[in-house]
Amino acid sequence: MSSAPARTPSSSGQAHPDGGPGPEGKPETLGERASSFFLRTQVDGWVRLTAWASLLANSLLILTGGLVRLTGSGLGCPTWPRCTDESWTSTTEMGIHGAIEFGNRLLTFALAVVAILAFLAVLKMRRERRDFFLLTLFLGLGIPLQAVVGGITVRTGLNPWIVGIHFMISAAMIYLAATYVNRVRRASLHDVDHREQPGQAQHARGVIRGMVVVMGLLTLVIVYLGTLVTGTGPHSGDAGEVVRHTFDAVMITRAHAIPAYLLVALVLAALVMGRRSWPQPVWRAYALVGLVVVLQAMVGFYQYFNGLPIVAVSLHLVGSALMVSVVAFAVEKAFALTAHPADVTTSSVTDPTH
Repeated sequence: MSSAPARTPSSSGQAHPDGGPGPEGKPETLGERASSFFLRTQVDGWVRLTAWASLLANSLLILTGGLVRLTGSGLGCPTWPRCTDESWTSTTEMGIHGAIEFGNRLLTFALAVVAILAFLAVLKMRRERRDFFLLTLFLGLGIPLQAVVGGITVRTGLNPWIVGIHFMISAAMIYLAATYVNRVRRASLHDVDHREQPGQAQHARGVIRGMVVVMGLLTLVIVYLGTLVTGTGPHSGDAGEVVRHTFDAVMITRAHAIPAYLLVALVLAALVMGRRSWPQPVWRAYALVGLVVVLQAMVGFYQYFNGLPIVAVSLHLVGSALMVSVVAFAVEKAFALTAHPADVTTSSVTDPTH
């Protein structure tokens, strides 16, 4: 949670990303045009697109992984990395469960493509925007990590402890992707950059940062306890005998709810305290967290008192990804906007027109 990083200075003498003559007036080759398109020298619309795509793709992975579990398809492909000992893909004999699990595995490749595009988009800016380079690098490295943990999950027969680790890694990747989106928007959009300048609310700097750290920790506890609730509940991921947690279902659910209550109380306190004196982007970020947490709690109560219907559980999974995202937005904004101006090197916002 460091202060806001340096913004990228605009480049000059580079070929336009959409093609045309190069710096010496010579026609670009196809390779040069591809390079100038994918390897950006400015934080522009393409970089923003890859950032949002990374966040959406990682969030989608939580939903599809949840659908695998909810449909009892967790062992639709009974081994890993192959789907069966003889085949890399599912077969017609494996039925719908094999197709669902194999489809979820294929999503990993789509996620890899998005991660590669995001990484390439900022590769040439790695000196000016080291934070962009590292965030996209970690998001890319998280994909093979997730694949390996997913394979261990299958080979351990959907052990709920491993399933929980699998989910927490996804949550961490969503957090990184949301942080990246925030920073890219600030670096490429004039109005966002203007509203989110560092050095704001220095009188309340410690309070804003302290409360947002507690928000992040409460969210971490909520998400982790949610994996224990899931591992105790009826949706094991397979129709056969699968090891489950032995927690009391009522008690672990109540334990999961307690930090959610605390998070709502924290958000309400922040909204009251910061209504007039905190930066509006930070205040609105808190308000968004409060809205998402309340909606998530409503879905949670509904599914608990109605026998955990698949549609409600699916919405709760989507809500968990959304909650992690908006909390990441709030944490990043709080630290960036309250950073000491002397700690931040500023320059022109880069090419917001693309």
